[in-house]
Amino acid sequence: MSNNTVTINPEITAHAPNQTWEITQLALAHLVNDAYFPVLMALQPILITTLGYSYSQAALLVVTYSVLSSLLQPVFGLLADKKGFRVSISLSVLLSGCGIALLGQLSDHYLIMLGCVALSAVGAASFHPGALCKVGAIAAMGNRGKITSFFIMGGNLGQALGPLLAGVAIAYGSIQSVTWLIIPAIIMAIFLLVYPIPDVCPIVSKTTETGDENWKPVIILFAGSTMRMWVNFGAMTFLPTFLVLNGYPILEATMLISVMLLSGVAGQLTGGVLSDRIGRKPVIVITTFATIPAFTAILFVHGFLLILAIMAFGFFLWSSFAVTIAMAHELMPTQIGLVSGLFLGIAMGAGGIGVSISGVIADRVGLNTSLFLFPVLILATGLLFWMVKYSPDTEKC
Repeated sequence: MSNNTVTINPEITAHAPNQTWEITQLALAHLVNDAYFPVLMALQPILITTLGYSYSQAALLVVTYSVLSSLLQPVFGLLADKKGFRVSISLSVLLSGCGIALLGQLSDHYLIMLGCVALSAVGAASFHPGALCKVGAIAAMGNRGKITSFFIMGGNLGQALGPLLAGVAIAYGSIQSVTWLIIPAIIMAIFLLVYPIPDVCPIVSKTTETGDENWKPVIILFAGSTMRMWVNFGAMTFLPTFLVLNGYPILEATMLISVMLLSGVAGQLTGGVLSDRIGRKPVIVITTFATIPAFTAILFVHGFLLILAIMAFGFFLWSSFAVTIAMAHELMPTQIGLVSGLFLGIAMGAGGIGVSISGVIADRVGLNTSLFLFPVLILATGLLFWMVKYSPDTEKC
């Protein structure tokens, strides 16, 4: 921990009794915000097979969203830390929803569609640093692991619900029906305006003896988080194909991935609660190393054992996600917005690039060989987490 002198906003103490209500609001907002990018991904088949767009045109919509949201998150975070500038989370959710919902009415105008996707990406990018600043304020009195994991869990549920919402909308209409998906964003934006969360952040002054905080452990933690996201996105991308190639029907394969994601939600909350009791670092190191045998088993077992292996993999891999963000907040208490943008923006974007590398490896030497590299990546992730210099005293910040 650096020699920072950190002043905590006294308003936070007054808001402590509302902790459960406020974190529930933020988790619900996170659920709605994060549901829209999966909707865009779910629209890919319609854009290509029905509307006649090329694979590259359809993919560019996804890439535009991914790149903009990843790069802008640390920018919004830095503005929050240095200038106190934070976009209202109600406006962020509304932008995120409007940009995707409008695609239903503008599907014949590709350049305008790109603009709508960019608008949604700006909404998503501005949401996470601002919302996590509020999470940091709510958690300042304790239980940071549980509070952070509950917020992240909302986003996980949103990612799981997004494709389902898109599927229902298209099944009962056409791509124009996607416009109706603006309703959750409008409802959530109005809800947040009627029941606003106090706009406080835990840090209001940041004087230091050395002039700088110690970024080294955060960088190591960030590197491990990036490799974990590579495995995360890689598993979601390639395991369905692996299962189908091994004789599983496509519906059963996709259901198993859903089981993995739901197990990850349980892992998120469990990891956060345990980190408050036994410490952050033991949780992220132990659960990361436990992921190795779980993933390896997926490649060899079948039937009921496969289900157990997939559940264990999802549970252990996602157990450390929110905890690493909580650690980063405690290591850099005056840079919560920036580190939130790095861990939820840049790390995810870099993890997506890693998936592309896995795809190239699969093309060259086969899917099985590519998947066998994932345990190596998990091992490297665990070693990086183990190298992070982090003491229990840091958790008291």
